[in-house]
Amino acid sequence: MGLLDDKVAVITGGGTGIGRATCLAFAREGAKVAVVSNVAAQADDVAAEIAATGGTARAFDVDVTDVAAVNALAAAVDNRFGRCDILVTCAGVMGARSFITDTDVDAWRTTIEVNLNAGFYCIKAFLPGMLERDAGRIITISSASGKLPAARNADYAASKHGVIGLTKALALELGILHKNGITANSICPGPVATPMMDAIADHLTHGGDRSRFDRAATDKSIQRRYLDPAEIASMALYLASDAGHSITGQAINVDGGTVLF
Repeated sequence: MGLLDDKVAVITGGGTGIGRATCLAFAREGAKVAVVSNVAAQADDVAAEIAATGGTARAFDVDVTDVAAVNALAAAVDNRFGRCDILVTCAGVMGARSFITDTDVDAWRTTIEVNLNAGFYCIKAFLPGMLERDAGRIITISSASGKLPAARNADYAASKHGVIGLTKALALELGILHKNGITANSICPGPVATPMMDAIADHLTHGGDRSRFDRAATDKSIQRRYLDPAEIASMALYLASDAGHSITGQAINVDGGTVLF
């Protein structure tokens, strides 16, 4: 028996990094997985990887900043799987990585749209079915930067602070509605070895030696290391399972001791 047998999970940003690891972890525990990405080939690869190990998955090529496309995704998931039991909003971008005075307005808007607004669009699309059944799990992916911002990181930090606020407000609303069968939590990863981290390193080092970058990124944590995406997926799995029923309205650090609050 798997922890998520017969559950249906929708995971945005599922084609790479933390999203991919979460898709694979959920599938191993028996979930039927909707792998959502705006890069069709990546979503297809993850869905095929799940199918090759006997799991059930379907790839969805969706731009989660497009409200109509997100609503269509919700309808397609209902049509294919009958419902959504678990929503994980993992799609994200690295942000401008520049001083506020040098941050282009369009770059700011893109970061907020992908990292924060898209999560709202997905929650709004998938929550009604959960409310009807009074059952579900909503897991958003924030960041250590959602609690501990840094210079040259304003748009990303603002978006990830917003993700935590959105998630906690959702949990409070679920309580007001007496929907105790639904939980809403955010995970705040620290430095994780993902393609996004590689892109940040390339951006800040101009493609050169990244040893100083790696030391700076990992020295902020007690364990002084990059996390594996599977470690974040493990927390998502726990929150998605029956064992996580009493946890809601939380922003949980999985960061090797980067943030101590």
